[in-house]
Amino acid sequence: MIPTWAPQTHHATLIRTVAAHGLAGSLLHFPDEPLGAGEFDQLLHDARSQRLTGLLWAAVQSGMLPVTDEQVERTEWLHVETLAGVLSLERFMLDTVGELDRAGIPVRALKGPVLAHLDYPEPAWRTFGDVDLLVQGDDFDRATEVIIARGHRRRHPEPRPGFDRRFSKGTSFLTEDGLELDLHRTFTMGPLGVRLRLDELWARSEAFRMGGRQLQALPAEERFVHACYHAVLGEATPRLVPLRDIAQLALTRSLDLERVHHLIRTSGGEAVVSRAVRHAWHELRIADVLSLSAWAEAYRTDPRQAAELAVYGSHSSYARKSVASIRALPTWHDRASFVHALVLPDRSYLGTRHSGHLGRLRTGLAQTRNRRRAT
Repeated sequence: MIPTWAPQTHHATLIRTVAAHGLAGSLLHFPDEPLGAGEFDQLLHDARSQRLTGLLWAAVQSGMLPVTDEQVERTEWLHVETLAGVLSLERFMLDTVGELDRAGIPVRALKGPVLAHLDYPEPAWRTFGDVDLLVQGDDFDRATEVIIARGHRRRHPEPRPGFDRRFSKGTSFLTEDGLELDLHRTFTMGPLGVRLRLDELWARSEAFRMGGRQLQALPAEERFVHACYHAVLGEATPRLVPLRDIAQLALTRSLDLERVHHLIRTSGGEAVVSRAVRHAWHELRIADVLSLSAWAEAYRTDPRQAAELAVYGSHSSYARKSVASIRALPTWHDRASFVHALVLPDRSYLGTRHSGHLGRLRTGLAQTRNRRRAT
């Protein structure tokens, strides 16, 4: 069942049409005449904030979006400006992967750069704003050391040594130039991240070339599942880019659906993927019915799954996801280590955010209690 949505504004419909550009089966269409000045300003703003400048430029170039000469020039300038940032990020990723390779650390590139080079008709269609890399838990500490040795600053310390390689989604780094690198151990934090079968993510890989070098990525089925997790669990309201990624993979790649169902069944991700596909089909107005979209439409979320998805909803917090993770951890030893690290973290982790260990504990419990009341 497709969820009930509030009526879309004209601006929302326009940017969704950009997100669906070039996608077979979408019923969204651009207007027949160029937009007025105010509407076009809003479209450029939305395209920039939603990271859809590549698709906007493609729509202009193809003639699908009627524009004035001035609008062509402004769109092209925005596209060139965005691509300059993308090229900087690609060079940053190549350098970082090279350092990790030399340290003997296997790595998988994730999200934007991979999808751009493997899944979209043109790499420039899929722009991105940071670099995402996946490493295995056993290599996480060494990978962090390599990245810090390159002069990049870790945005947040881990609660206690060894916490990230065992429990966290990952961590983020910033360069002196303001570029961001997200180093992942899994797809998401919280119970759904805990249940993800990480061994499955490393069972296979798919190679792609970028900047004259061969890199390793997750195969198409794993990329599809990751896009679904990113769309549904990343933010309370799914952004258009991951929804387009879901549709792009589902409609243009010959996904092994048996593999997809195996991945989500063993990790408890059926509710995530079904919701993500329904969101994508609805927001991008896709008329084509695939076996995947038919399955997603028919899937019914049980109460336990609904409760877990609520952890990632509009009232989500780090504390709430952390508390929900405890029950999903496989052993009592893991649970004890997890709780100990969060209740009694190192002083470097506390910083100035809390008055001490008891203050942190009180804050976290209060946040969790308030979120439960709100829901």
